[in-house]
Amino acid sequence: MTHSAFPSSKGQITIPFPIRKKYGISENTPVQIIDSDNGVIQLRIMSVIDYSDIEYFENDTEVGLKFRKGIDPKVLIDKIQEIDG
Repeated sequence: MTHSAFPSSKGQITIPFPIRKKYGISENTPVQIIDSDNGVIQLRIMSVIDYSDIEYFENDTEVGLKFRKGIDPKVLIDKIQEIDG
């Protein structure tokens, strides 16, 4: 599916409704913009983790995070590294 848009005077482009609906994009959805340096710009829809699902812990031997819904910290670290390049 292809859509066309013109940037506003402020450089803003509206994401078409069918795409916003398909991916659940709202005004609170973070979107990563990726410039591939060859004229192609990608949008990546980011997931938001509810902070109430994260527990910080610290003891004599370690410091870390626990995810109440079972997110594997290794998966999270891999994803962060993937985003950061």
